[in-house]
Amino acid sequence: MSKFFINPEVLEKYSQKLAEHKSSVNHVRDLVAQADVSDESWGIVGLFVKQSYTEMLGDFKDLLKDMSDGLDSASDKMMSATRAYREIEEENRRILVEITRRINAAKIKNITS
Repeated sequence: MSKFFINPEVLEKYSQKLAEHKSSVNHVRDLVAQADVSDESWGIVGLFVKQSYTEMLGDFKDLLKDMSDGLDSASDKMMSATRAYREIEEENRRILVEITRRINAAKIKNITS
């Protein structure tokens, strides 16, 4: 028999925490969108660095999207695990209640020889 305990409430809170982190990532993504500088603003310096800056900014945006998607996925999976554990706990409770009911309803026969 395994010796671990799952607390569905903790799983649910963790799932909610992951969703909160997603909002932080989205906030950063919005700030990054404001950091994109138009070609005219670069001037002479832009001839040398604009392309690299644009590529790195694109990579960073992709990373933030991947982080957001990953947090969504992890949050969904944790919530699914929470539901599964709760369903199993409820089914086990129902079975134990039924067993208790049957035991209490059983007639004990006095066997005499």
